[in-house]
Amino acid sequence: MIRLRGWDPVMGMNLRNARISRQNSTAAIRLVNDKYATKEALAAVGAPTSPTLAVLRSRREIAGLDWDALPGSWALKPNQSLGGNGILLAFGRRRAHWTSSSGKRITRALVADQLRRIVDGEFSPRPSDWALFEPLIRAHPGLARLSHQGLPDIRVICERDRPQLAMLRLPTRFSGGRANLHQKAIGAAVDLPTGRITHALVGKESTDTHPDTGALLIGATVPHWPEVLDAARRCAGATGLRYLGADIVVDADRGPLVLEVNARPGLQIQNVTGRGLIAAVETPRSH
Repeated sequence: MIRLRGWDPVMGMNLRNARISRQNSTAAIRLVNDKYATKEALAAVGAPTSPTLAVLRSRREIAGLDWDALPGSWALKPNQSLGGNGILLAFGRRRAHWTSSSGKRITRALVADQLRRIVDGEFSPRPSDWALFEPLIRAHPGLARLSHQGLPDIRVICERDRPQLAMLRLPTRFSGGRANLHQKAIGAAVDLPTGRITHALVGKESTDTHPDTGALLIGATVPHWPEVLDAARRCAGATGLRYLGADIVVDADRGPLVLEVNARPGLQIQNVTGRGLIAAVETPRSH
């Protein structure tokens, strides 16, 4: 049995897959692979999630899109993409075009091309897909000051409706503004009772501060922490998953929003928190 830093037994890939096979039904996994269906299921149980501005299911619907109805900022996403591929973000409008985070022009022609690629299934495991427009999420100032651009998010591992482990993922310059630990975003352990960051890693190296901004991480508190945990708790009832990873963002205006529900959450959270998942999911918690 592998042990993490001499403490808890670590859950490896085989054990994780066995748990998923035992606890997560095929129907529940199919549901969370569909972003639009997941959002509807979350809304039905009162879990906060980003609204949908428009759904485009075909090239014919793309041709009939009311461009003037789109707001100045938005997120365009494939409904069933893998690894966050195919997302296009607009941060502002300049007459007939929008601008990216770096100020580059996003023209109607570029958006239409991206829409066609999405519905043709270029970013999906299926031969066709839907395109979703959502309001652009802007990080809560309390998290934005800890991060380098991008959108910080919180991963909460839940056993049914019980949160067991949590980490905050912070984009860095090296990660290209993405909250991806494999690309050297920061993983910060979050104490479940208080929402405070207890320690943080960049890759395998511990850090007390953000390498790009210099912001002190240790002791910082995730805004709206009780609401974050409440949102995570609702994911099991909404989706039918009994073991899951809830990815939650804290919007500057709307507060916590469930961004995604994962039926196969990764294992890096063990390194970040210093706690093995075997002990975490088999030790009852109450919050």
